[in-house]
Amino acid sequence: MTSQATPCLISVLSNSLIFNLIIPRVPIQSLLALLSTSHSLRSLLKSSPDTFRYLDFTDLPIANVDRTPLDTGGISWRAERMDEALTEEEFFSGPLRGIFYSLTQQKILQNVSTLILDGMAVTTDILEEITLDTSGGFNVRILSVRGCFRFNYPQVETKKILQLIRLAVTRPKPPRLKALYILGCTTPITYLKNPNWRAEALRLFPGPVAYLPEDPWYLPLGCAPRQIIDSLEDILGIDADNIIKAAEGVMKFDFMLCRGPNHDPNFTEDPIVSQLATLPLGFGCMSCGSSPEGPGIYGKTPSGWLPLLAPPPITTSSVEAAWRPLKRPDGTYPELYARCYYCIQHRRCIRCRDWICENCADDTEIVKFIATFVDVEAGTVPAEYLQGVMYNWEGRPVGRHGEHDLLCLRNCMKEVFGYRRESEFGGFPTTLLRAQHIPEVL
Repeated sequence: MTSQATPCLISVLSNSLIFNLIIPRVPIQSLLALLSTSHSLRSLLKSSPDTFRYLDFTDLPIANVDRTPLDTGGISWRAERMDEALTEEEFFSGPLRGIFYSLTQQKILQNVSTLILDGMAVTTDILEEITLDTSGGFNVRILSVRGCFRFNYPQVETKKILQLIRLAVTRPKPPRLKALYILGCTTPITYLKNPNWRAEALRLFPGPVAYLPEDPWYLPLGCAPRQIIDSLEDILGIDADNIIKAAEGVMKFDFMLCRGPNHDPNFTEDPIVSQLATLPLGFGCMSCGSSPEGPGIYGKTPSGWLPLLAPPPITTSSVEAAWRPLKRPDGTYPELYARCYYCIQHRRCIRCRDWICENCADDTEIVKFIATFVDVEAGTVPAEYLQGVMYNWEGRPVGRHGEHDLLCLRNCMKEVFGYRRESEFGGFPTTLLRAQHIPEVL
């Protein structure tokens, strides 16, 4: 009986399929260490342009700089005291520029197609160098700079970013960069901290659902960090609308503009300026199952109706793969419903996330579908829409939902505030007012 030799690392990585699955997941420190282990391994890694196709710098301590005052003297990446003429942009750009220079010297940087710089000290100067590079030093197609603290500075930095994007997408020579992750929209922060967040998401879907979308954009969960959204929305307006239209077919982003009727001059006499669609709705209107603007569907609607999906793909640098959702079990792609806060306020149940669209209810008819207990108590909700349920606030245990919270009449309102069926009281009024002080019988 002959023993089978254990395959060595070189023979395993010689398989292109295994190579492309493993190498992008290896940290850059480990890749550089592998290059120095043997001539054979170095030759194998250096001969493939895909070795450094995907680089994630977020775990490199040297790539970040402490946010201390600029006049405190030298720091780890500068042996001498800091030049008094050094600008703030140059100071914060120093660590990354040092890494880029080192990778350029080793002829690595030119092979990087997907670059992850999330949460790092990225400046607009660095972003400009990557986006507008004409020397061939950068060939980045997918760039992620989500959570970079420099982008949290309001107004000034945001204007620079928008100006940079406008220049990149409008110049005669298209940029090499095709996908930019910058906002980190719809990351379900609350649910990701909970290991059962997918079960929570499934609970929010109406009726029995065997299929649950894989990406938070297609679930009624969370949104982008408010401080980032606010800094952009303060100055978006027509400017951002023009930028995104100019970027169509040139560059994609992990955000999109809301297409709700409130922004459409054909729908309203007083349309509001463009806003980011940061609120994923998960499914269509509770009444008609769709929306006036229609859902975004991969392969059927314009690409501008769909955002980049996070995180960026690892095994490929295809921009198409970065915004293509997983198919449903029946082979179709899921529908994406998302709006800005303005277009969904007063139209969404905070408990089950059901919402009502403008085609099914105008501003005065919303209470037929979604209301507060105050609306019920005041008699503004038509009795026929209360489904013969008695409602009572007194004696209710203190819970998550209060009398001013929007709840759908179909389920949540009667589950939270429902008292007893009208027939049990022999024709009592539909609405049970507080003043009656009738004790609750469970």
